[in-house]
Amino acid sequence: MRFSKTSTGQFLAGSTDANDQQAFLKNLSVAIAQNELCLHYQPRYDLLTGKASVLEALARWQRPSVGLLYPETFITAAEQHGLIFQLDLWVFEQSCKDLIWFRENLDASIKLSVNISALSCESVYFSQKLIELCKKHQLSLSDFVLEITFSQHVNDIRKVKAFCETLGNFGAQFCLDDFGTGQSPLINLYELPVNNVIIDRAFIENIAQSKRSESIIKHIVALTKDLGIKTVAECVEKQYQYKFISEICCDQIQGHLMQRPVGRERLKTAMLSL
Repeated sequence: MRFSKTSTGQFLAGSTDANDQQAFLKNLSVAIAQNELCLHYQPRYDLLTGKASVLEALARWQRPSVGLLYPETFITAAEQHGLIFQLDLWVFEQSCKDLIWFRENLDASIKLSVNISALSCESVYFSQKLIELCKKHQLSLSDFVLEITFSQHVNDIRKVKAFCETLGNFGAQFCLDDFGTGQSPLINLYELPVNNVIIDRAFIENIAQSKRSESIIKHIVALTKDLGIKTVAECVEKQYQYKFISEICCDQIQGHLMQRPVGRERLKTAMLSL
């Protein structure tokens, strides 16, 4: 889940004013280059054990005079204007640094889930850079779950598959984000060697509101279990959503009901258990 539910600050990336757009993109590029971004982390709990085995890294941009910006205000702009590769590399390297801290101060076995655009996955150079960054920080790709997010841009599934196969040889696991929507269709379960799928939030939000939504969730869980793939329910914010997800034997759960995303130092050991 790359995005949070809400954001603050003015969103200039979608402005019709060309000058505003150019200024926004220039500021974003500078923010990435000068480490003005940060990562917040949200636990992903195993429903069987009640423990969080994975933390999801979520990018934030503390923009001067504007406030804290969430990914939905800058990811699309980064994809459209050639900054996504640079952004995804920054997120992965910062995740490497934070994982070392987490293992020394929080939990020696914790893994991180890192969001990566399918556009970045299409680059052979990107896979090489991730391997190099792991070696640089003395980590293994098996320490990470790479959460692939498909965009509205045309994605070359063959290149994404090659990316997964290459890094899979180094132990990386893969997750399909927003599964069940137009950008993450069923065919991806066949084409890509994924280990996890995240059920799109639109279905979770409609639990108790739509029997069709509940039926779709049940069938996604049943299908993925049959394929040996784990399912994650994201954006769980209500107790009745939690109850439904638990009853249908979904593997993992994540959302504000359990724990909101927080900065590295604010995450405590007690937050890793339901």
